[in-house]
Amino acid sequence: MLNLLLLTLICILLQSPSLAASGANGGCACVVAKKLGNSLAIEWASGEASVSDAIDKAKQALGNRGYKYAFPQANSTLRHGWLVIVETEYRTLVGKMRTSYGCGFSDISEQDAVNQAVTNLQSYSWGWKSKYGYKVIERQRY
Repeated sequence: MLNLLLLTLICILLQSPSLAASGANGGCACVVAKKLGNSLAIEWASGEASVSDAIDKAKQALGNRGYKYAFPQANSTLRHGWLVIVETEYRTLVGKMRTSYGCGFSDISEQDAVNQAVTNLQSYSWGWKSKYGYKVIERQRY
């Protein structure tokens, strides 16, 4: 009897639009315009209905600024939290100057979002080392 009651309750919760909507995820994304491996610009979108909507919105914004090649670099389904973007400029092993970005999202703290952004930077810029440093260019709560 208890199992039947639980099953009925679960079915009601899953079919209720207002209850289902309260658990819905949001969408945030950072998209980077690149040319020959160098990052040219970054755009982000937060508070969208889905991650794909956020990616599309950020790509559109870069396209409106004249950038043809834009690539999603980080995303999150967090409805609220911190967004932090870091930027670095460094010289590669072959002597070329390189600009790179990192993007982080966190619902824990701003510092956790910074840590996520630095991890993201390092995962997309293999030649970057922490000794090169970085600066936070965007921090916002959404």
